[in-house]
Amino acid sequence: MRTLLKSWVWWLGMFLQVGVGMATFVAAQALIGPALVPGLMASGLIVLALGSVKLMGESLRPLEYLGILMMVMGIALLGLLGLEISAEKVQSLLASRDTVSRVMLFTVSMVICWGVLHLVSLKSARRKGIIMGFSNGFLFSLSNFWVSPLVAVIVVVLSGRGDFSQTVIFILACIILVGANLVAFYQIQHAFKSGQASNIIPVQQISVQLTPVLVYFLVFALRPARNISTALISAGAMLIILAGFLLGQRQSEMEKLPGS
Repeated sequence: MRTLLKSWVWWLGMFLQVGVGMATFVAAQALIGPALVPGLMASGLIVLALGSVKLMGESLRPLEYLGILMMVMGIALLGLLGLEISAEKVQSLLASRDTVSRVMLFTVSMVICWGVLHLVSLKSARRKGIIMGFSNGFLFSLSNFWVSPLVAVIVVVLSGRGDFSQTVIFILACIILVGANLVAFYQIQHAFKSGQASNIIPVQQISVQLTPVLVYFLVFALRPARNISTALISAGAMLIILAGFLLGQRQSEMEKLPGS
């Protein structure tokens, strides 16, 4: 740790991730909303997965490269669906009790999915890293989602013009964002100890990339500005799911070897 703290490269990386990265992430949430931002962000995570091959001495098979390619194609397809939600739109939607109820139901569902899968990963001797990575994706999905309500109400609340509902949403968003990110970062480090980062990161993206579609259609109950076929949405989702299985296949095979 002391070596890292003395490295200017590490500090530069921290500045870019925490400072510049967070600023651009929040700006993107305000402009296009939680349905599209995760897909755009995933391009960097795919690069990270490929970079782990060199940095950590890991290796990828041809099928795993195909999996990463499929992941990129699926993300690109979902990104082209035109599911933008501005901060102003989110603010108006949160004025509805029905929307708030769906938001709470979504939040509880994400926590339950994370908790159940995390417990399964702790009891799994062969696929611990993969399952834990998949579980971890639900926490990041929750975090990605709650940035949007926070951005939508933060100005009115801090300026003293927010009503009771907006204040509650603001407080909940702060608690959930801090808690979810702390647990998620702690959990993913444990996942890396039980499997390859080049497999775990893309598998983590399955839930991260699929939940924004649920947010748009089910949580906010919106319809896209232009007609989009169900087949197109399904194709993007299936590409991401298949990519996750391709990237996780070798991990489970390696753990079945004698002495592993």
